[in-house]
Amino acid sequence: MAHKNIYKVLETRFANESDLTLSMMKRAISDLDISNPAALDVMYEDVIFFTGDWSESEGWGSSDTSALIRSVKETLISNNYMKEAA
Repeated sequence: MAHKNIYKVLETRFANESDLTLSMMKRAISDLDISNPAALDVMYEDVIFFTGDWSESEGWGSSDTSALIRSVKETLISNNYMKEAA
């Protein structure tokens, strides 16, 4: 249920972003089990770093997604939105 709310906030707050940016934000929420909407702005900074100037002619691959998710996770940990795994 909490994820449903964060997705609504995401789609409202970041409605003008590219499909790739929104898709990667949703992927990070899902993969990292994020439910706090306050984390979205912190996540966005990392996601837009990776996706902001991505050319549509370039393919987006699994290695790109993995690097993005790793970066978002590290940022969320350093900003106290996540705890490091034991």
